[in-house]
Amino acid sequence: MKLKSKTETLIVAHRGASYAAPENTIPSFKLAFEENSDFIEGDFWLTSDNEIVCIHDKHTKRTAPNQLNLNVKETTLSKLKELDFGKWKNKKYEGTTIPTLLEILHIIPEGKGLFIEIKDSRKEFFIKLKEILNEMKFDKRLLRIIAFDPAAVILSKKYLPNIKCYWLYNWYFAKETGKLSNSEKEILNTLIMLGADGIDININPFVSVEFTNALKEKNFDFVTWTVDKLEDAIRLLSLGVDAITTNFPQKMRNEIKNYFAPNVLSNMTEERVEIDKAGNWKYFSPSD
Repeated sequence: MKLKSKTETLIVAHRGASYAAPENTIPSFKLAFEENSDFIEGDFWLTSDNEIVCIHDKHTKRTAPNQLNLNVKETTLSKLKELDFGKWKNKKYEGTTIPTLLEILHIIPEGKGLFIEIKDSRKEFFIKLKEILNEMKFDKRLLRIIAFDPAAVILSKKYLPNIKCYWLYNWYFAKETGKLSNSEKEILNTLIMLGADGIDININPFVSVEFTNALKEKNFDFVTWTVDKLEDAIRLLSLGVDAITTNFPQKMRNEIKNYFAPNVLSNMTEERVEIDKAGNWKYFSPSD
């Protein structure tokens, strides 16, 4: 896998190429890899019959609308597979079912990776995750575990110590207190306490050179979500970001590439177009 340089970063497809395909589904993940993502990112829960499935919400209502609204943790895989998770996005995706972690791992191309966002912090989830990853023998260097819940980070490092785990954090300015939700020092101390390998932090104006330098001094990886604007990506590159998560993987990669290596202008200095009042035109090139 090609690593970050000063003018590029690893691209993580947020729930796949979710701008075009139904989020957290096989079509979305396949499209993300077609768009040259380095990693895909998905959200995972454990079903009532001990299967790991990919869905963001704890209920199915939003991404399988106008059907039975099921609680993922309280439902079997076979029952969840009866729902359509594609037609809400586009008719061409009708019939798309909820994917299991195993199904996703099987479609990941060689050299590409997966961000596993933990939505289910129960111990049983991590036991099952360890079992699946050991059976698949997937390259652990191409896996990342991410979680908002600090308890999930601790459990991840307990059961899967050889896989990098990032603490997901939403940094914001609290109007009630007039202060940041946490200080830079508090965030760093939390990472140390959790035994995390890095931070996956939201796009915000508070990330500074000093903060990112402190992360690097402690050997923490620095990842951000969700980056869909070029100006945000360029700022993050200047701060040394290791990876960005985006809904538009190909668009973001192309925009970054074009920013640092714009199209070469024509060296044909004598070319011109003449247009008369009637709208007729004629093109003249240096060879004329």
